[in-house]
Amino acid sequence: MTLLPSRDECFELLEQHAMPVHIRRHSQMVARVALFITAGLNRNSCRLDVGMVEAAALLHDIGKMSGLETGENHAELGARMLAGIVAPQVAAIVREHIYLDSSQTEGPLTESLIVNYADKRVKHDQIVSVRERYEDLIERYARSASQAGMLRGKLDLYLALERTIFSHLPIAPHDPEIMGITV
Repeated sequence: MTLLPSRDECFELLEQHAMPVHIRRHSQMVARVALFITAGLNRNSCRLDVGMVEAAALLHDIGKMSGLETGENHAELGARMLAGIVAPQVAAIVREHIYLDSSQTEGPLTESLIVNYADKRVKHDQIVSVRERYEDLIERYARSASQAGMLRGKLDLYLALERTIFSHLPIAPHDPEIMGITV
């Protein structure tokens, strides 16, 4: 395995960790969205590493099933699972894909932010708005009013990040070019 794994090597890792088909499909769609955005940003003076974006997007939920079984944070677990196997930057993106704070929403745009954002655009294996994705997260995971409020706060952060990303692209977040991406 190379430090920056190829698409096939990422699929092999997912297979080795018995990743269910529905999570693989989600990860493939996240990768497609992330690569689409990366290509647009790179045409507009960004210098994002396409291979790193693809590998991190494909592997971002590698710790999901184990995390559900153990109660561990799946992003932290996934990064540990990948340590020493893939480039440290890929494992770091996996670790960071569920975190965003206000200091990041203005940029600079990084591979980590693009994978993180792309994950928030994919509900199961369908591209949706960030708002729709968060409404689903609130419905499925919020066990209290305070948890729902925390998720709504995160929604605001992702909407701010979305504005930053799309300020560098010639399309809007809900244009057919992005909404029509398929696996």
